Amino acid sequence: MHDFWMIALYGALVLGVLVFVHELGHFLVAKWLGVQVLSFSIGMGPRLAGFRRGGTDYRISILPLGGFVRMAGDSPEGQDRQGRPEEFLEKPWWGRALITAAGPVANLVLAYFINVLVYSIGVQTPDFPAVVGRVGPESIVERIGVREWDRFVSLDGRPARTMRQLGAAVDHAVRAKGPERIPLTVSRGGGPVALEVRRSEAARLAEELDWNTGTVIGRVFLGLPAYQAGLREGDEILSVDGERVGNWSELSSRIRRKPDTPLSLRIRRGAEVFETTVKTTPDSVIGISLPETITVLERFPLSEAVLLGARQTLYAAGLIYAGLWSFATNPIRLSSSVAGPIAIAQVARDQAKGGLDQLLSFASFISVALMAMNLLPIPILDGGHIFFALLEGARKRPLSLKTQLAFQRVGLAVLGGLVIFSFANDLARVTQRRRAEADINRRLQREAPADTVLPADGR
Repeated sequence: MHDFWMIALYGALVLGVLVFVHELGHFLVAKWLGVQVLSFSIGMGPRLAGFRRGGTDYRISILPLGGFVRMAGDSPEGQDRQGRPEEFLEKPWWGRALITAAGPVANLVLAYFINVLVYSIGVQTPDFPAVVGRVGPESIVERIGVREWDRFVSLDGRPARTMRQLGAAVDHAVRAKGPERIPLTVSRGGGPVALEVRRSEAARLAEELDWNTGTVIGRVFLGLPAYQAGLREGDEILSVDGERVGNWSELSSRIRRKPDTPLSLRIRRGAEVFETTVKTTPDSVIGISLPETITVLERFPLSEAVLLGARQTLYAAGLIYAGLWSFATNPIRLSSSVAGPIAIAQVARDQAKGGLDQLLSFASFISVALMAMNLLPIPILDGGHIFFALLEGARKRPLSLKTQLAFQRVGLAVLGGLVIFSFANDLARVTQRRRAEADINRRLQREAPADTVLPADGR
């Protein structure tokens, strides 16, 4: 029950703020152009609470699905239309287009400012200890004397205890001038070991290194195959289709080789071991990541944050529109990718666990998604209204009332279907997850103790 309320809290926080900003965009431009605003609502349906001021009903409605700004004379068939200048439909086509576009633009601007804030306060980037895994035969790693389980300490006088530090040290060594042989220090058996590597081979050394990251799952991504199979954070993957895997590189390689294929995974959870089947996506992923054992906080000056925020916002917009195009060309992906309010709330809760920067970044991404979705040229959505306004500007006259109503009915049917589909998809994910977890628990309870004892080598 506590988990339910946390999901509801973070969902309301993220979606509530984004919807408020969206509707505020409509509201402010409507007031600026002299349109009378009758209602400003967060949520849909019957009024739950609120207050009235200046002829506007500021309200919270009972259904937490979006929101709306109701303006005087905003319906072609409305009985309250009197031809007054403060009515929405009495404004020129460009004014109506501006009012309608203001909501999505507000979401885009909000996403940009959130990204600037995130880069300013600091971005937490995961890092991992530089512990060597398998050493390839006849590789530079083997030739210079590096062994499995060695821990990097320094390279050319620079710290190299983590993967990021080693990468920075290699970059510096490649650019710097100096002796051809540069010192490399690793820790082995608790003590330092001095080695050397050619400066010209430092980059290849970094490329050949196989890291001993283990195969413990750090994060299970909502809706993807590992989530549907009931896997959890902290589970350790011991083998894939009967082949043992010792580190994340081996695990990723085995998964990437088999797109859209069921994989038999042997999993250790606590002191117990069980097997389960996970089907990879057509892109050869199952939706898991490494544990973030080390976190590096990177802060950027405002001048850089402004540019990075713009780049991240544009990148998110491109990613979303590419996804929409992918759905249009391959509708089979739709069922696994569409997320409704339940899924958004779950992800918001999970992101909040990772820190404020991750929650803000997620809110920024959803804000861009709201912008992109609302600009689709579907009647009922903002994009449909903008399209009608632009069409009126080009034709020098509006579409007939009959045509507008016909398009609105189609748009309402499409939007209603999408809402129902997203809710059903969210509930299906939750149901599938619970069934998988229950199945795993039943199998663990049925197995004899001998089946759950690990081999002597821990695998």
